[in-house]
Amino acid sequence: MRVVILADRKFASRERSMLARLQVGLADEGVRVVQALPDGVEPTSGGMLSEVVRFEEAGLPLSLGWRAAATARVLADGAKGSQAEPPEVVHAFGGLVWGFGLALAEKLDAALVVEVWRTGMEPAMHRLFAKSQGRAGLMALCPDRRIAERLGTQVPGMSVRHSPWGVYAGDRPREVLRPGRAWSIMVAGAGHDRPAFTAAFEAIADVVRTRPDTLVFVDAVAAQRTDLWSLAAKLGVRERVSLVDEMDANRELVLRGDLLVLPEARGEQRTLVLEAMGAGMPVIAASDPGNTTLIDRRSALLVPSGDRARWTTLLESLLGDARVRTELVESARSYVAAEHRPSRQVSGVINAYEAAAGKQPIPFPG
Repeated sequence: MRVVILADRKFASRERSMLARLQVGLADEGVRVVQALPDGVEPTSGGMLSEVVRFEEAGLPLSLGWRAAATARVLADGAKGSQAEPPEVVHAFGGLVWGFGLALAEKLDAALVVEVWRTGMEPAMHRLFAKSQGRAGLMALCPDRRIAERLGTQVPGMSVRHSPWGVYAGDRPREVLRPGRAWSIMVAGAGHDRPAFTAAFEAIADVVRTRPDTLVFVDAVAAQRTDLWSLAAKLGVRERVSLVDEMDANRELVLRGDLLVLPEARGEQRTLVLEAMGAGMPVIAASDPGNTTLIDRRSALLVPSGDRARWTTLLESLLGDARVRTELVESARSYVAAEHRPSRQVSGVINAYEAAAGKQPIPFPG
């Protein structure tokens, strides 16, 4: 089977490691992968295990058809040159390429699998389903079970599957909060919920003022959206705070921290969080009904959104009680190892491809 993995610029940067693991796993199972990436985006795995084609991500709405046709011609020429079969599936990651993916699937006479990784994407998936006239060959693939259940009940006839994202869990947890060195708190998020971010950061400031060797690293975009730099000055902790550009893309730095804090509940999957759990980094997060990977006392400690007092209590518990940390770290690593293995994701994706491609190709309107 030959498939096209299509990603927009933001998703390709944010989830680069997950896409690389998926492509390696698919190649191991005999699936021939073509990476379709926006101009200027570096391929995952250096492009060694897959073909790479480029496309124009942005353009006028009327240009969508010819942009998709140009990419389809490149893919068809590549198939002829290597005597490979034409792509049977287009797998779209990132909401900015869903429309392009639909047009490309039409040009290739292929099935379209769309990754729906947060609750806010559901209305767009409904519109895409309506645009395709609900025909066979379009599938929503959801890394979160709750999103899959909701999509399956809200839109009768939509093909929906659940396939959790996979990460590697370490053989043993990395030691965090070691005595004799500065501690680091990593604060990740988008900053769309300012009150939630403010409550969590005020609690962090409460803790930092009593622990002078603690440093705080915050996603730069979230800090800008929530005016966190001014808040840090007001709370007297500005000299302890550093900003990190694109935390998900720079996760090597983030995963060297001692504690990961997620102030917002946005119903979204992020492999950064799963990798932190798998590496033995404690996670404390806002309670999120839309995210089934955040399980209180099993994978993370959860706080009612905006509850500053509860944030302070749980932060002090994690930082001050080694038993609480050890129990959480071991439980979270076991959870990731059992529920989020890369091999499980690869198996789920292949099953989805076979189911989508086994139907009649999508008969799109002209």
